Amino acid sequence: MYEELFEEILRSKKGVLGKFWEHTYLRLTHAYGGWPEGTVFLKDLAVSGFPKIGRINALVPGLKKQFASCSFWMEEKVDGYNVRIFHYQGKILCATRGGFICPFSTDRIMDLMSADIFNDYPTLVLCGEITGPENPYIEGPSPLVDEDIKLFIFDIAKLPTFEFLPQQQKQELLYRYGLPSVKNFGLFENRQEDFEKIKKILLNLHYEYREGVVFKEEPSGRRAKYVTANSDLNDIAVFSRKIMDISPNYFIDRMLRYVLFLIDMGIIEENGWEEKLGKAFVSSIKEVLNYLKENGKSSRLFRCRFRNPQNAQHFIDHLKHIPRHEEHIVVKGFFKDKEYWILEFEKIYPSTGDSLRNWLSGALRFD
Repeated sequence: MYEELFEEILRSKKGVLGKFWEHTYLRLTHAYGGWPEGTVFLKDLAVSGFPKIGRINALVPGLKKQFASCSFWMEEKVDGYNVRIFHYQGKILCATRGGFICPFSTDRIMDLMSADIFNDYPTLVLCGEITGPENPYIEGPSPLVDEDIKLFIFDIAKLPTFEFLPQQQKQELLYRYGLPSVKNFGLFENRQEDFEKIKKILLNLHYEYREGVVFKEEPSGRRAKYVTANSDLNDIAVFSRKIMDISPNYFIDRMLRYVLFLIDMGIIEENGWEEKLGKAFVSSIKEVLNYLKENGKSSRLFRCRFRNPQNAQHFIDHLKHIPRHEEHIVVKGFFKDKEYWILEFEKIYPSTGDSLRNWLSGALRFD
C-alpha cells in the first residue's frame, strides 16, 4: 500500500530508493506528508524516522524549564549509531537514522539480541544504539565495549504510529525477553534534592568518559539530552584528525558545552581542564601530521565482522551511496577468521589531507 507513494515522493525529490537483498525500499531525505526525515517505506510497511531530541546546555535551568511541573525518567545516552530494529516478511531488519537499511547491522543483529519478542509482538520497533570499536560508522573508543560491538535499546515503539511504549511497559518487555538496554537511573522530580542526585550521576559518567543522559517525561513524550564534558573532549580529539573536513562550528559547539558542563558540576576551578582541551586538539593534529608525512593522506582504518560475506559487499555499496563517503572508501582487506568474515576498509578525509599536504609543501597561503 505504501508502494503507491514511491513515485509521488520521488517526483517531489524528498526521498531516495534503496535496495537490500530482495527488498526495495524508499527512505525520506526530507519530511513529507507528515512523515519525518529518515522514514523507511517498504511495499506494505512504514517505519517512521526517529524524532530528533533537543539538548539542554545548562542543567538545572534546562530541567526547570523543560520539565517544570512533572516528574521525568533519566536514562544513559550511549555514544554509538542509532538503529530501528523491526520484523518484516520473516526477517529482522535494521534501519539507520538516515533511513538506510543497514547491511552491517542487519547481518549482526542476531548476535546482539534475541528475536523472540517479534514472535509475540511483530509490530513493535526496537530503538537502540550500536557501539563498540568494530562498528563501521562511529570513530573513537567506547567506554562500554572493549571488543566488537554491542546493542543498547532505549525505546520501544508501536507500528504504524511509532508511539513509544510507556517506561514501565518498556522495562517489563526488556526484562521478559532479556534484551540489552541502556541504564535507567530512575524517576526524578523537579526539586533541588533530585538535582544534586542527577549531578552526582553525571559526574560519575563524566569521569568514566561516558556520553551523558536523556531525560524523558510521560505521557507528553517531552525529551531532552545532556552530555558530559569528557564526551565533548573525546569528540574534539577524534574529529581533529579530520579538522578540515568538519565545520568549525562543530568544535566551537563542543568547546562551549565542555565549559558549561564544568560550570554546572562546580568543577571549573579544578586544575587541568584547559590543558586537557588543548591536548585534545594538539595531540590529534600532531598525530594526523605525522601520519600524513608517512602516508601522504589523512585517513582512518575501520574493521568490522560479518556473518554473511555478501552482506559485506552490500555494505561497501551502501557506504558509497552516503554522500559524504562517496569515493573516499578504500577496501584494505577481506578474509575469513573462524566464524566471521572480517572487512577492513579505510575512510580518507580529502580536505584535511589535501590542505595539510599543501601547507607542508611550502606553498603560499593567502588568509
